[in-house]
Amino acid sequence: MRTAYPYLKDLWDMGPIAAPYDTMHLVLLNVVPHLWKLFSSLKLVSKDKDEAYIMPRSTVALAGRELRNARRTVPRAQARSLRNIDIHHQSFKAVDWMHIILCTGEVLLAGRIPGKYYNIFMALFRAYCLLFRPSGLSEAKIKSIDDDIQYFVPNYNAKIFRVSVERLPLCLSTISTLLDIVPLLRACGPAWVCWQFPMERKIGTLGQLIRSHSRPLASLEENLTRQCKADLITSFGQQFLPQEWAAATGKPPKQGGPTCGGLKILRNIGPSCTLLPPRSAAAYLGGAELASMRAVLAQEAVEEVPQEILAMKYYRLELA
Repeated sequence: MRTAYPYLKDLWDMGPIAAPYDTMHLVLLNVVPHLWKLFSSLKLVSKDKDEAYIMPRSTVALAGRELRNARRTVPRAQARSLRNIDIHHQSFKAVDWMHIILCTGEVLLAGRIPGKYYNIFMALFRAYCLLFRPSGLSEAKIKSIDDDIQYFVPNYNAKIFRVSVERLPLCLSTISTLLDIVPLLRACGPAWVCWQFPMERKIGTLGQLIRSHSRPLASLEENLTRQCKADLITSFGQQFLPQEWAAATGKPPKQGGPTCGGLKILRNIGPSCTLLPPRSAAAYLGGAELASMRAVLAQEAVEEVPQEILAMKYYRLELA
């Protein structure tokens, strides 16, 4: 292609920097759902159901029930992503797939797919635990991300795609595109610099501002302008004129610090956090869930694991 279009040489040399990828959409709405479809037999090649990485239907159903049953132990904001993936995978949004790749996928797949395929998934898991952090990345962390992606892409091609014409539907451009992520990090900054979610959330609110079907554009412009002015006046008054704002609204000025009922932890002790209200009593780990956690520990070669584990889930801390 470079030979056929020599006049595009400058753009080829620039690579994806010319139009940065939205890493969140690339991974969470393409790569991760694709892997789940492979492991759960939702994407077959030549109707072949004997692939080693395919989990039995009973195992997929069990994983879905485990995910759904965990809803009782976490705050409501997290519980939205804990739906039965076996039933609702088609309606999963990016935030749901983020929960899979960063929180639950490691346990759901441990011991249920062969080790070489589990290692491919875990390379993606380790890379995006670092990539999705809302902070900067050191050179060591970027090197770690690059190492895991360099492991994931060739092993996916060798063990799943297998460079076979019959398996051509598994040769996806989105898999190879992962190799551009680290150059993008170096050129454009952290992944959150160019992702599209803030704009998508803003666009989702615009429909409610159209109050006239006969003149939708004028109505949208008028109401959006009014909303922006109100937000600007409110933020300015609360920040720079707190006493005058309190006198005008009858509400006391906002004080700094954690929210009502919150708990401030000193920086030399740990991060600032807010104590969330409990959803229900603590749930004891047991049965298939505990067995899956043991499989993860064995996979990672963790030593000195006690024979009896009494663990309680506490998800009440909301990190600052």
